[in-house]
Amino acid sequence: MKMARETGELVDWNDDRGYGFALSDRGERYFVHIKSIDRMATRPRVGDRLSFTLGVGRDGRPAAVNVKILGANPLPSRAARQRGNPAPARQRAFGWRLATAGALVALLLVALLLGHAPLWLGLAYLIMGIISACLYAADKRYAETGQWRISEAMLLGTDLCFGIVGGLLAQQVFRHKTAKQSYIGSTMLLCLLHILWLGGLAGGWIEPAAVTDLASDFLR
Repeated sequence: MKMARETGELVDWNDDRGYGFALSDRGERYFVHIKSIDRMATRPRVGDRLSFTLGVGRDGRPAAVNVKILGANPLPSRAARQRGNPAPARQRAFGWRLATAGALVALLLVALLLGHAPLWLGLAYLIMGIISACLYAADKRYAETGQWRISEAMLLGTDLCFGIVGGLLAQQVFRHKTAKQSYIGSTMLLCLLHILWLGGLAGGWIEPAAVTDLASDFLR
């Protein structure tokens, strides 16, 4: 039976190593090797529109095979819009993460300085933020090398457990987890929860004793 073809976009490409990753129009990310791409006018470029079928990669996970670059490898429209002015476009795409991380740090500092939050809470945000950033960095590296990935549940769970600032900064720096709309939505929801939480502490609407009691109940 002939397999149905999917379409998507080449979102990551390492020309020296000859592989990258395609994001299907359904939001799934697949490994692409240069040997799986049919005859092309030029080398693949990030932003190229692709047509492909699903196969199995060397690690046993789904990969894009029988890949065709649509339109004889045209200059992608997104790249054309950014030509000569890439920095502002990148800032529009990712700027909200830096702004949110800064707001969260500011709320945390206000809560600590006013004595509305215990010191251990600040340390928790610092330590978990570092852990979250390291997890994103590792997952990005695994994605580039086709290795087994860190689950989205673990990344989001770490962000929930005080690692949100490090997670946002890592998404910004490594440009990781910034294309899948469902993941962006989950990240925004976590940001809202942390803003409400820290805003309540900074404004004095949440008592410091309640924070300590919550931590005690969690550790039991």
